[in-house]
Amino acid sequence: MMRSMSSAVTSLKNHQTKMDVIGNNIANVSTTAYKAARVTFKDTFNQMVRGASGTSVDRGGINPSQVGLGMTTNSIDNAMDPGNIDSTGIGTDVFISGAGFFEVKSADGVFYTRDGNFTPDEEGYLVTRDGRFVQGYQADANGNIIETKDRIRIPLSDIKEPRATKNVTLVGNLDSRAGTGIAKMPTDIKQIYNIIPDDPTKVPATFGDKGKYSLKGEYSDNDQEKRTSIIGATATFKVYDTLGGAHTIRIDFIKQGTPQDRKYALQVFYVSPDGKSMVPADSTTISGIPTNGIQFKEDGKLTDDSKKALENFSVKLMTNANINGSEDVNAKIDLTGVTMFETKGEVKSQTNDGYPLGKMTKFSIGSDGIVTAIYNNGDRKALGQIVLATFANDNGLMKEGDNLWSPTQNSGDPNIVKPGSGSAGVLQSGALEMSNVDLAKEFTQMIITQRGFQANARTISTTDQMLEELVNLKR
Repeated sequence: MMRSMSSAVTSLKNHQTKMDVIGNNIANVSTTAYKAARVTFKDTFNQMVRGASGTSVDRGGINPSQVGLGMTTNSIDNAMDPGNIDSTGIGTDVFISGAGFFEVKSADGVFYTRDGNFTPDEEGYLVTRDGRFVQGYQADANGNIIETKDRIRIPLSDIKEPRATKNVTLVGNLDSRAGTGIAKMPTDIKQIYNIIPDDPTKVPATFGDKGKYSLKGEYSDNDQEKRTSIIGATATFKVYDTLGGAHTIRIDFIKQGTPQDRKYALQVFYVSPDGKSMVPADSTTISGIPTNGIQFKEDGKLTDDSKKALENFSVKLMTNANINGSEDVNAKIDLTGVTMFETKGEVKSQTNDGYPLGKMTKFSIGSDGIVTAIYNNGDRKALGQIVLATFANDNGLMKEGDNLWSPTQNSGDPNIVKPGSGSAGVLQSGALEMSNVDLAKEFTQMIITQRGFQANARTISTTDQMLEELVNLKR
């Protein structure tokens, strides 16, 4: 009689444990990266009433007869499958798409978490919301990742020194329908024109009737807005000197000969800072332009001879060292990506390895964990890389609170890897991992647990009534 009482009592206790776990799961339904727990039960001892026997000549086999003595908690496991993604739009929020944990460190030790709710502190270190340092690899001054684990630092006031242009790549198309000949430019005396002769003494000005002017000398037509009638395309781009000063270069591709020749001459100009004058100034040295121009094949691509001739095409710009102290700019121009088809002519700068002085305005975190600084001059530089830790058995990790986990003997040691390598997942900035608690499942388990608890309570009350009847037999 007392065995039923004992079994029911153990069941009440363990159903209460399960209810505690369910309640905690529901409480953490909105907790970032929370992993739901589940409880499983097992029976305990069984008292033998009658043993088993095998079949004999005059008697069949008998199964064993046992009475159970209750149950106990078998395990409390954590469901380690990832939660859904929650897009936040905040660049320092990081979601792990796949396996792995962030490694964070503080004075009380090293821990692991999937909660990527990070922020820079006052010194620029990337930390969790409770001040633990996010671990990863730092980068050197040139943006090269150094694979030595350390804190990730983001210098929010970083300055990027200027770099002189060495190489420029131009790509685009020359309009095969462009005409040939010498450019003609209509002149409107109401407008102001800059006439820059080779020798100012050769351009005398005389005054005629009121309101009329007569100019004598060799006139050079450099109006950059009026030279489109014979130009297949125009490329305008900037080059930078050693102090970050910007200088504008323009290249006109002028069709030569007959349309069947498919030839273009190149004219290179220096555009003044105010954009009002455009001259092949004495301070600009141009080398490597083919004397016969460049020629295209019937398929619209440069001939091999033209490609070879363009290998040494460069522009040397002598900056005014007396003004800013910068060195001369000597930029190599790559035109091998230019084509000639019957469509609008347009040539643009694809790459330019020079840039002015830049100040860091923001940073981004890539899928590979690389933290990249973005400067207001358009340049980018790697600052570091967030790493991930993987374990042989994630279920062997121990919860430490604050969304933290610590390794145990059954989890194995952490394996530090770059995001996207091995079994590790990739990162997605601007998002966090949601709790993986399934409310529908939890409510179902709550009802089952409640029914189990009620049933065992009824077992106790019924057993108590039976014991009371037994006591009353003496009266």
